[in-house]
Amino acid sequence: MGIKRAVKKRMRKATWSFFYFVVRMFPKMGYGKPIIGPTLKRMVKLDPSGRTQTYVLNLNKEVHDRTQNVVLPIDMMKRLVRDSKYRAIMHGCLCRTAHSCRDYPVDHACIFIGGSAKAIVDRRMGFEATVDEALAHIDRGAELGLIGQAMWVEVEKHLFGFRSGDGTAHWLEICFCCPCCCSAFKLIRATDQADIKERFRSIGWKAEVKGEACNACGLCVKKCPVGAISLDNDRISIDEKVCLGCGFCAAACKRAAITLQLRTPLKGTVQDYFTDGGLGVDI
Repeated sequence: MGIKRAVKKRMRKATWSFFYFVVRMFPKMGYGKPIIGPTLKRMVKLDPSGRTQTYVLNLNKEVHDRTQNVVLPIDMMKRLVRDSKYRAIMHGCLCRTAHSCRDYPVDHACIFIGGSAKAIVDRRMGFEATVDEALAHIDRGAELGLIGQAMWVEVEKHLFGFRSGDGTAHWLEICFCCPCCCSAFKLIRATDQADIKERFRSIGWKAEVKGEACNACGLCVKKCPVGAISLDNDRISIDEKVCLGCGFCAAACKRAAITLQLRTPLKGTVQDYFTDGGLGVDI
């Protein structure tokens, strides 16, 4: 029995090491270089035929204009959890662990929802969570200053052994991302390929700078995880096409010179975004 336990322990350690390697390699598929970039894109199902997509859900209520009478992204995320049949919380964040994050806790990890998410528990990568535990996990993510992303990453069905149907998602992933370690953000910054960038989307919010309040300190430029903000001739400009509405810039601004504005009408649920993106959702 001792030998079996030792073997299983080594196998689990090797599995986690492989996952961390994949996370570190993920941004490199955006380089567009011959062989390396295209090969990695095919391996992780990120070529044009893949259905991988992600939507940013800002968790910080304070960065939103108080005059906007709309449902906040954190509430949309909570509804997503309440609508789900099953929830599993990972033991640790793959991105923050892989990149040895020093600014945010590595133990605040993703929530996987839907029937296929049972594979996370079966493989001892996480634990089954109640609705209340998952909702508290979301609130904790907001307290830590993390950003939420709702994801369906096609390659995960192979990595984690998720059940998958033709064109139907039996799981969704809720990530709690930091600006320094998130592999999705790193990929966006690394690539100039439109077909990759377009898979990462705002649900409607965009950052906006108030010129009269801004002193062009440049802090927002450093905080933007996707490089959407630039400083030229003592003026801050925000590229709306690149901006995901994550709110890291607004949260960091000491002069409240940046707000998030809703540019497009919200859909009814988070699931609707994936459905319109060509993916049926059964969670």
